[in-house]
Amino acid sequence: MVEKVFAYILRNKGEQKQLLAFAHKGFPDVPLQVPGGTLEEGEDPVEGLKREVKEESGLTDLDDIKVLGEADIASAVNNEEFHAYFFRCDVNIDSDTWDHVVKGDGEDHGLTFSYRWLDPQEALLVYDYYFHVFMRPRYLADFFNDKNLLGLANDRISLMPHTGLWIREFKKEKISLQKKTNETEIQHVGSTFVPWLPAKPIVDIAVKAKDPERQIKNIENCGYEYMGEKGVEGRYYLVKGTPDNRTHHIHMFEKGDQRYEDHLLFRDHLVKNRDIAEEYGRLKLRLWRDDKIGRKEYTKEKSDFIERTLQDAYQR
Repeated sequence: MVEKVFAYILRNKGEQKQLLAFAHKGFPDVPLQVPGGTLEEGEDPVEGLKREVKEESGLTDLDDIKVLGEADIASAVNNEEFHAYFFRCDVNIDSDTWDHVVKGDGEDHGLTFSYRWLDPQEALLVYDYYFHVFMRPRYLADFFNDKNLLGLANDRISLMPHTGLWIREFKKEKISLQKKTNETEIQHVGSTFVPWLPAKPIVDIAVKAKDPERQIKNIENCGYEYMGEKGVEGRYYLVKGTPDNRTHHIHMFEKGDQRYEDHLLFRDHLVKNRDIAEEYGRLKLRLWRDDKIGRKEYTKEKSDFIERTLQDAYQR
């Protein structure tokens, strides 16, 4: 079987790490990628990594090279199957962008790769379920750290890999909310609950209350701001964090409102049906990557999928 190597190259930028990625200059429809390529026969994976990175980017001084793992990959693009080694390494470089003409004997020889650095909340622009199996917090912990994995600006769409941090954050919030509200129907919902699903790094919480109006003040005392219905009739919507860094959303409904149950059913359906969850994840990633799709279109496309999925879940 053909063997390949791929590099997650990181650098320090201020107080955080950034990930190196490239676009194919002149081919705007080709997604962002990370450096890598095919090993020569009998070639040591580390030496092959250094060679491929030099040919594809011009970088030669790779520090702290660590193998993250290896996997058999079946490419969905051309049905190619290969064995891949995934590495992480660091570089000390100030250049924010550069173009590099690919050297070597591979099929990319002569192409121009345009390089840029991705912040942690941009990293999944190069993500694929079946390919980047090691682009997770457990493997790149100093890149996907707790500070980067919770909170997002109001006007931004960004998807992050799943992390146990979101589960722990919900449990902490639930304890706080129960003390203030005496409500027991408090559930973790949305994509941050589903283990294999990329999500906006905001914890969504569903609350079922006998008297939602009375609970608004109690929840505000937990650090939330009441935002009204926010486009959903009958919903009591509260948010936590600043407009530049929202961390939690509460969707509160009066007892008996079916939409509370819908939140739980959609969540549980994704957990029980990984294929549907991964389809949802691919949809979200595709919409996010498309520069022509704005926030409204992104929300509508997701809403259509959610509605179809709920219909399927109720029929089962």
